[in-house]
Amino acid sequence: MSPLFKRRKRVLLLDDDPSMHRLVARLLGNEGFRVDVFLNGSQAITALATETYDVLLLDLMMPVEGGMTVIRHLRVKNPPMLKRAILLTASPDSLIDALSGEVSTVVQKPFEPKQLIDAVRLMSES
Repeated sequence: MSPLFKRRKRVLLLDDDPSMHRLVARLLGNEGFRVDVFLNGSQAITALATETYDVLLLDLMMPVEGGMTVIRHLRVKNPPMLKRAILLTASPDSLIDALSGEVSTVVQKPFEPKQLIDAVRLMSES
């Protein structure tokens, strides 16, 4: 593929907060990423079955089927993809510590825009 037609890096965002959707899509879109937003774990799992993502941003604290749903699915179906996951969360430290060996990194909410951009950029280049 020629450099003129370079594929945009794709990010799967699983979060139930519309303001977070807008913020992350704007921040990462300005950096050249394509962001696909999902409101629950089932939607994200369906997308993962048919699409290729460079980075997964997973919110753990959701009322139904949050990031843990996707993590449990990936543990069974695609363990290497867990290393492409970034937890985007305000979850308690004990939960984050329990998952830190499985996922790439954690971005704590609230976050600085540069912190999120740097984490996604680093993940997408590895």
